[in-house]
Amino acid sequence: MRKLLQVYSQRKTSHWPSFRIVYEWEDIISRLMNLEIISDCVLWKKYYRRYEKNGITELYHMFLPNKPLRLDFLMEAQPLPSCRYNKNSIVIIIDFWLTDEDYPQFYKCFRHVPLLLLTNLEVFEFLKAHECPIPMAHWPLSYPDQYALNENVLDEKIYDFCLFGRPNPFFVRCQEKYAETHPNFSYIITTGTEKNREYRTNKGELICKDSGRESYLQMIRKTRVSCYTTPGIDEAKKVRAPFNQVTPRLFEMLCNGCSVIGHYPDSYDTRWYQLSDYIPNVNSYEEFEIVLERLLSEKFDYKKYEKFMSMHYTSSRVEMLKNILKNNEIQFP
Repeated sequence: MRKLLQVYSQRKTSHWPSFRIVYEWEDIISRLMNLEIISDCVLWKKYYRRYEKNGITELYHMFLPNKPLRLDFLMEAQPLPSCRYNKNSIVIIIDFWLTDEDYPQFYKCFRHVPLLLLTNLEVFEFLKAHECPIPMAHWPLSYPDQYALNENVLDEKIYDFCLFGRPNPFFVRCQEKYAETHPNFSYIITTGTEKNREYRTNKGELICKDSGRESYLQMIRKTRVSCYTTPGIDEAKKVRAPFNQVTPRLFEMLCNGCSVIGHYPDSYDTRWYQLSDYIPNVNSYEEFEIVLERLLSEKFDYKKYEKFMSMHYTSSRVEMLKNILKNNEIQFP
């Protein structure tokens, strides 16, 4: 029986904002499971790439000895030979945007891995139906406990509506149409590029730049209603992202007291999160208008969303992870 002892982190070499939450997950997992965090370095990456670039990755895997297992987050599944993800790695795959022609190579590249943890249940069921030869389990995304919902965030509301992050075309059209006939509608719009995004009110006032984490969260706390779309139905993403995964952006809004209007399909992942019980789903402007006006007239349903979020903090996923490891005969401290 093998033993899990470490979390292998990219925190010293990858500084993209999207990795921030990954490092927060790692910290919580490490603390609650008594796992050591080891960080990669530039020299290790160069060492791996030397094998990969020269096409001798299999030689690396052949001579790599068995060591204690480590958890290793992979931001996006790739059908590329890898030294990093090997016989000593339990790999957690966050985004999975591969196409049919990628699967044989993906299976080949990851066949050394003792266990894959797939955060998207839709992807898990898809790979299971296609007889994925790699041991795998479903381990859904979560939200770090330190950002848990509390009643203090309910007293700061100023703006009626905001589209956070990448603007979704469906909701942009809805917002613009609603604003045409409601002159007192106060909302925040997104300007700039994805790497240099700004948020301004409909009157031109600068609210914040996306580069500042705390100012970004403050903006959410000041907003009454926002919206959420799963990637596979998002017009801005669906060509690249065929699957509909529930992501932490939803949790981020709810934990800052912002009611959410959804646009999502009935899928494995949305059913697992019981999204239809908590997030109203709209598919037209007419539905959007009805739900928006209802949410603007109501107080944020604190008890309802406190219950929802209690099921999706990272500490609850740690307990789930422990059961997955036991079921796969993997020991941990």
